[in-house]
Amino acid sequence: MKKILQNPTHTLSCLLFLTGAVFLAYLTYSNLDKGFIFNDEAYYLSYYRNKGESLSFDRTNFFRIFKFLYTPNIYHFRIISITALVLSNFLLCFTVFKYVNFKKNIFFLSFLGVFIGFNSWQINNLIIQQYIGNTILINIGVSLLLFFLLSKKQIFNTLSGFVLSFVLFNGNSHSIVIIPILTFFMVSNLKHWKINLVYFFTGYMVGVIIYFTFLDTLDNFIYQFKFLKEYLSFHKKQHSKTFMVLWCVYLFLNAILPSAITVFFMWKSKFSEKSVAVLDRIIAVIGIITLGLFIFSSQYYIFAFIVFTHLLAVRFWFAKDQPKESKYLILLLLIIPYCLAFGSQTWFHLRLNAYIFYYFLLIFICITKLYKNSIWNLAYLAAITSIIISFPNILHDKGWKDFIFTEQTEKVKINGYDLYLDKRRKKDIEDLRPYLQNQPNVIYSSNHLMGYLYILNASPPIYYYFTLKDYISFIIKKVNKTPDDFIYIESDDYPFYPKEIVPLKFVSHPENYKTVKTGRFTLYLPSNYQKK
Repeated sequence: MKKILQNPTHTLSCLLFLTGAVFLAYLTYSNLDKGFIFNDEAYYLSYYRNKGESLSFDRTNFFRIFKFLYTPNIYHFRIISITALVLSNFLLCFTVFKYVNFKKNIFFLSFLGVFIGFNSWQINNLIIQQYIGNTILINIGVSLLLFFLLSKKQIFNTLSGFVLSFVLFNGNSHSIVIIPILTFFMVSNLKHWKINLVYFFTGYMVGVIIYFTFLDTLDNFIYQFKFLKEYLSFHKKQHSKTFMVLWCVYLFLNAILPSAITVFFMWKSKFSEKSVAVLDRIIAVIGIITLGLFIFSSQYYIFAFIVFTHLLAVRFWFAKDQPKESKYLILLLLIIPYCLAFGSQTWFHLRLNAYIFYYFLLIFICITKLYKNSIWNLAYLAAITSIIISFPNILHDKGWKDFIFTEQTEKVKINGYDLYLDKRRKKDIEDLRPYLQNQPNVIYSSNHLMGYLYILNASPPIYYYFTLKDYISFIIKKVNKTPDDFIYIESDDYPFYPKEIVPLKFVSHPENYKTVKTGRFTLYLPSNYQKK
């Protein structure tokens, strides 16, 4: 009891991380048999089902790497996916705390990773895809590197190279994360960096060999890049170069520029104690703003959160009492989210939520190591508490998932296994079943309809997000078909975009098509249509 009272905030952190992890785990696992994300989740599951045999413009092969975990039982696969993620978070927390020389209760503190893992994905889109997959691979790979740096046993180094080799295939654009990881690895043990890299790349090459021996072929891998090159001309219509320029400008203004200005003024002041004190006050003010936004306006907190995290990392770097190895690790944790978000085709501040774990870990280390005042720790725990309190709201929030958990009460068979959906979608499935069940050639009006195709075992020429007329025409020719070979499905809620595709104008012989209205959908059936 005396030891507990000596450091109450440390004890409170352990208790809160553990309690939060258990509570969020309970809410997550008890709702994983409910709902279905009809766009993204169906998209990812389709690749597991067809084993990657359909065309894809994605630079990822997550479904090959993680197929050993796959089961057609969506409920079980969700459990496997989120469990693998949070356990990898726990492992990274444990090794990071060991590496930065945390002395007490590392096991319980590591439940921070479990807690943030559940909160990051919020019972949403949990099927292992390139984003969850890369997080798992990076967590395990970096943890093995830290085990090596702590123990000097080369087996951990080689195993790290083996695990990280799969990042190249899991998300090609994200593989740039290997650069900062190797940089950290080399500067952390400069004396033996050459022999260490030999062991690392031995494991890396073994992983590459295993991938091309058992999971994929080199010809298919090269073909993907050829197809990607063909796709790029259409891609510009979806995500223009302006988008990427603005992405970089946003990152510069929100993260790089504030950090650079801070470093410049610290350098000009020769890192005096006065300048450090001023920086601490600035960080405290931004921290208060971030905490307030986090609790009361969560959709806007991320802008202040990024600035706060970067300035805190700068402050840690200038701390004279912190070892350089810990400083290198803090920089790595800061950079990893940038690399994993690279090429993800969405704004960084939106994608960051998938990788926010690294920043929560970084912040906890910094405030614990830099500030002895318990107010910093209490503010951090206030953010944790707000997450615990607000997490149940997910069950009543429609969000981008397009369903509410409490309305998922109707049992539906998917792949022969039970999953609970809402009454409207269950009716949709029964309306569409006579026309789409097992149909191989379907073109749909919106990615929100992917789920119906997945459930009814129907398939398009390629899974797509935007029904671009030129792109669909290109794909149809690529699979040696014509527009007249396809069924067209249009939703009342998500119709075809008139400037792109109007089914009876898109086909060559509209007179051969029959229009059928069923429920909330309109189907255009070709003359050669046969019920399966």
